[in-house]
Amino acid sequence: MNRRDESRAWIVTGALGALTLGIALIPLRAYTAASNFAFAFLAFTILVAELGGRTAALVTAVVSALSLNFFLTEPYLTLAISKPDDVIAFLALAACGLIAAAFGQRRERASEAAGRAGTELEVLKRLAVRLEERRPLEDALRHLQQSFGLRAVALRDAGDRIVAGVPAGSIPAAIPRTQLAAGAMFPPDEERVRFGAKGMRLPEDGARLHLGTGADSLSLDVWEGDPDGLTLDESRTLSVAASMLGVALTRRELARRT
Repeated sequence: MNRRDESRAWIVTGALGALTLGIALIPLRAYTAASNFAFAFLAFTILVAELGGRTAALVTAVVSALSLNFFLTEPYLTLAISKPDDVIAFLALAACGLIAAAFGQRRERASEAAGRAGTELEVLKRLAVRLEERRPLEDALRHLQQSFGLRAVALRDAGDRIVAGVPAGSIPAAIPRTQLAAGAMFPPDEERVRFGAKGMRLPEDGARLHLGTGADSLSLDVWEGDPDGLTLDESRTLSVAASMLGVALTRRELARRT
């Protein structure tokens, strides 16, 4: 189940759960004031906010307030409220539910950020393993291609000859004219900047990253494979991956010379 489907599932769970809770508390309404039931709805809203995020918590808060009003507040089975205490309980539940939803939004953002960070670290970790084990360069380039949704990736020497590239036989013949700034993955020519649904897109004719190999004798050419572009985090991770590739190649060259 992806994140969108999970969010929808929690929205349904929160709405139906708030209605079910209101019905389940009906036998107790003769023994206590309606305002006391607000705590049960609030606890349920906080639970949904923690597990389901902002949208699910917001829906749960609204349905909880309506459920409290409809099933547990006199006159019953209407949305009218006759007692001032019940009005206060209704408004307090609605306000606290919205606060819980706001905290659910913070948790959701933190969870998404942690998930993205974990994914990026995993990409770099797998690249490091490939480089440390001295696997064929095509293996490392294929990993970058698949991880960042690139159409093609090529490693070229100072004479623009292809040292390694993927997919084999499908590397564009034209050499990219745009050189991306180190660390920023941003074209220096603002007129060539394009954006997709996720973020910045690579130039149509590809882009080049100089690998930090001393004399900049090696370059990594990349071509876009996803029109949605790269998020800022993906761009930074790709830049770090290129630097790792450059360092590894430098070490291999030094080891070969000695």
